[in-house]
Amino acid sequence: MAERFWKIVDAVEFPLLVTNGKDGFPKARPMHLIDREKNALWFATSLASRKVTQIAADVRVTVMFVDTSRFNYVSVHGRAQVVTDTEMKRRLWQESWKDDWPAGPSDPDYILLKVVGESGAYYCGDTDESGEVSL
Repeated sequence: MAERFWKIVDAVEFPLLVTNGKDGFPKARPMHLIDREKNALWFATSLASRKVTQIAADVRVTVMFVDTSRFNYVSVHGRAQVVTDTEMKRRLWQESWKDDWPAGPSDPDYILLKVVGESGAYYCGDTDESGEVSL
C-alpha cells in the first residue's frame, strides 16, 4: 500500500499545496516539489508569500498529487514549517530561481517549506486500488 502511495507522489513534479485561509476556506496553489526525504516534502517559496502567513496561523496543510495521465492521486496531510537553515537552503538551491531570488541561496526572501506528512490517501485509476496510510 505505502509503496504505491509513494510511487504516485514521486511521479508528480507539481503538486497542489493547500493551506487554510483566515476566511476559513482552503487555499490551493501549484508548487514545485524540489525534494522528498521519506515523509518530508520540500518546497521553495518567498518569505513574503501569503502561504507563509497562512502557515504561521495554521501549520496543518494538505499536498495533493494528481497524475491525470493515469488517473492516480495522493493526498498528504501534515504540518508545514518554514525553514531558513543556510545549509539546507544551499543544498536545495536551483540556479533557475535566480530571477526570483537574485542574491541566490543567501537571498533573505528565499526560504524553504518542509511539510512532514502524518497521514494520506491514494487512488490508482488503472487498478482501482485505494487506501489510507499513516506516515
